[in-house]
Amino acid sequence: MGLMKKLTLAIFVSFAMLAVAPSAMAKKAGKIENKSPAATAEAIDEAIVLVEETLKAIQDDAEKDVVMKLFKSTKQKAKTIESAVTYRIREKALGQLGRARREYKKGEMEKSEVEAITAKAVVVFKDLKDKYHNFKGD
Repeated sequence: MGLMKKLTLAIFVSFAMLAVAPSAMAKKAGKIENKSPAATAEAIDEAIVLVEETLKAIQDDAEKDVVMKLFKSTKQKAKTIESAVTYRIREKALGQLGRARREYKKGEMEKSEVEAITAKAVVVFKDLKDKYHNFKGD
């Protein structure tokens, strides 16, 4: 009987250690820290450059896969803009960019209309930059 109690206790402690160890050793989920203001400003500038390259590629009749890659890289770079001040404007710019991408991919809309939508996205990204750099707070 004493051996049975010791064996049960040893098994219980082993299972308890196995259950606790992974959660105790795991890293925190999610992002560790926010970007610095300089990194955010750099991400905004890079997003503007990419959206302008996308517009130029559309205007120059570049190959479809090249333009689609530019749309994707612009979207990915824009998602790295981390600022509560510009979140709403960023989402508006991404909406314009997404609409232009969808219409370009479908091919149902005239090229000039897709250019116009992409040009609106360029304007919105530039507004985002102005808003970020000129924010005064409450």
